[in-house]
Amino acid sequence: MLRRTVIASIAVVPLVLTSAAMAQTVSGETPDLPPRLKLAPTLEPPPPKASSPGAPAERDAIFLRADTVTGDDQKWVEAEGKAELRTRRQTVLADWLHYDIGTDEFWGKGNVLIRRGVDWITGPEAKFKRSDETGFFTSPVFHIGENASRGDARELTFVGADKYQLKDFRYTTCVAGNDDWYLTSATVDLDRSRLVGTARNATVVFKDVPILYLPYADFPLSNERKSGFLTPVFGSTSGRGLEMSLPYYFNLAPNYDATLTPRLMTRRGLQINGQFRYLTPEMTGEADAEVLPDRITNSNRYGLSWKHNQSFGFLPGLAGFVNVQRVSDDTYFADLSDRLTITSQTNLPRDVGLVYNREPFALLTRVQTFQTLQDPNQPITPPYFREPQVLMAMNPVEWHGLDFAANGEFVRFHQPALVSGDRTLLYPTVSWTHQGNAWFVTARTGLHMTHYDLDDPAATEPHINRVLPITSVDSGLVFERDASYFGRAFTQTLEPRAYYVHIPYRRQDQIPAFDTAIDDFNFSQLFTENRYLGNDRIGDANQLTLAVVSRLLDPASGEERMRFAIGQRYYLETQRVTLTETPRSANASDLLLAGEGRLSDAWSAAATLEYNLTHPQTERFDVGVRYQPGAGRVLNASYRYIRQQVDPTGVISQLKQVDLSGQWPFLENWSVIGRWNYSLVDAKTLEGVVGFEYNGGCWAFRIVGQRLTTTTQQASTSVFVQFELNGLARLGTNPIDVLKRSVPGYLTVNDPSLRPAGAAASDYFPGF
Repeated sequence: MLRRTVIASIAVVPLVLTSAAMAQTVSGETPDLPPRLKLAPTLEPPPPKASSPGAPAERDAIFLRADTVTGDDQKWVEAEGKAELRTRRQTVLADWLHYDIGTDEFWGKGNVLIRRGVDWITGPEAKFKRSDETGFFTSPVFHIGENASRGDARELTFVGADKYQLKDFRYTTCVAGNDDWYLTSATVDLDRSRLVGTARNATVVFKDVPILYLPYADFPLSNERKSGFLTPVFGSTSGRGLEMSLPYYFNLAPNYDATLTPRLMTRRGLQINGQFRYLTPEMTGEADAEVLPDRITNSNRYGLSWKHNQSFGFLPGLAGFVNVQRVSDDTYFADLSDRLTITSQTNLPRDVGLVYNREPFALLTRVQTFQTLQDPNQPITPPYFREPQVLMAMNPVEWHGLDFAANGEFVRFHQPALVSGDRTLLYPTVSWTHQGNAWFVTARTGLHMTHYDLDDPAATEPHINRVLPITSVDSGLVFERDASYFGRAFTQTLEPRAYYVHIPYRRQDQIPAFDTAIDDFNFSQLFTENRYLGNDRIGDANQLTLAVVSRLLDPASGEERMRFAIGQRYYLETQRVTLTETPRSANASDLLLAGEGRLSDAWSAAATLEYNLTHPQTERFDVGVRYQPGAGRVLNASYRYIRQQVDPTGVISQLKQVDLSGQWPFLENWSVIGRWNYSLVDAKTLEGVVGFEYNGGCWAFRIVGQRLTTTTQQASTSVFVQFELNGLARLGTNPIDVLKRSVPGYLTVNDPSLRPAGAAASDYFPGF
């Protein structure tokens, strides 16, 4: 018996099927799923194509071993019994292998297996000729990628460089012994040089019932995008009726693409949506447009959006931006969208500007206007236009232990129904910071200077100057100790902090409130100079904030497990400057308390409380609890209370809301998902979601109902039905975006993280 290892420079048979096709995915697709025809989340140049494996430079040395190896070193080599051929990139196993050195051809029989990475293909017989890359593989069975998809064919033929043909092809992502669904095709041609595959007479079979037939289909190989139809989307809503969308994706270039989507609504008509995206080293952006001849309103309705960011190479640090949105009418989003964040939009920006950054300076100049969408039952005052606005900032510059900084602004405010005018502002500051390992002190002083030129002919003071010196001192300490709570060891911190601000009084009631509002009172606002947002009111202040934070840290990892805080502001003088509020009479603010943390690996909670000590009552209270013992199992509960809130129309109301949501498995392979957001004050449901999901192992089914109250106080009802074949396609209406937004912690029932422990390729092909 001749036993040797033969080393030669020969070709390696390229693995035929390395991945499923991928082009584009609609927003909200789960990224962990295997590639398929879908909208690319980002635009980027494709990776360079690998050179042909037949090129001489790519010929790898091979290592051949078996129970018996015989042959002529100049003509042929034959291996029998556990034959194994290895190269740098792949492995070939067979009961018997023959390699003809003269013709550069190998031939394998008996349990032939070619493996490359996590991909492999096996069959009873294979032959491959290196010189012209021709050959065959009989009855191939293959495994594709880490997602453990598998398939088979009657025959695979190598038909030239990087070109393959499969007869009677079948593909599925189901485990071995379970063929709930599979894709069949009479002929599949793969051209890896062009990264394109084509299938003829393809049929999708589910539970032995054909559900989709495609006489011809082409698809991309690897991860590159390709033009073509995307998965159709179906749905039903009370306001739009039955609807269907069929997107077509245009892969125009690696750095720009487009999508055209007809959307048929039985009650309203046919809407056409177009999207164009682009990306270059100097700019990026997205333009969207849609038009609908609405049968209900008897009008042509449209929506436009353009977002653009531009850098200018001729001047480093100079960039531009555009953010323009417009719709045809006030109820456009309420009638045509299912997302609460969209239906609640009231002011659509039209923003164009330039930004310049060159340390330590930053400059912004823009023109900003708005389209205000009005609810006839609750009209609001449109915001002021900025035509134009110029902002300047100088980041802190250190000099002899002092930090010098400045902010400046010129803005022209315009609103036809209100007083218009110009505002010029300059606010230079100087600060000093000294700190140690467990303490810090920061003192700051500045001069806030503002000038107004008003267009109001009735104003007694059309030109107003306001100069305010502002002084603050911020200080804090950090203590640590070892502690034990609930039978666990922690590192506990104690972090007291004191913050003092002094701003003298200046009369300001003659100044319009162009962009100013009362700031929300919270822990962050406790440590700011001004109690107002914007620059039209600078609140008089002679006040001291005292607060304490305590954290419980894991002594091994330093991870924060819990945090508790308490804080209050003390006023040394009465309030004189106001906006719309009544001047306070108390000498202290409401008391703020907060706590959050992970009570265990499954339980977490957070709560904040604003309590009025002068008139003992709760002003604001938020509490939330989450129970999440594992992936796919989550329960959320929260409660929000605000004693008095002011809406954009100036109406004062109380807020009491309960928000319950969760996802939980029940029965076998079923999960129930739901959300209930209820207003106790209005005695109505703001948003209700209920759905069921079934996990079939390699397929999933979802049915979800949603009831949403829009800004026009109308209720919209939607039904989402989706059927998903893992690794192939999703058919129906996509409810996943709604579920992820409505249920924190939600996972699709077929998420890879929910696979049973130990699931491996052997589950999909027992002989692996």
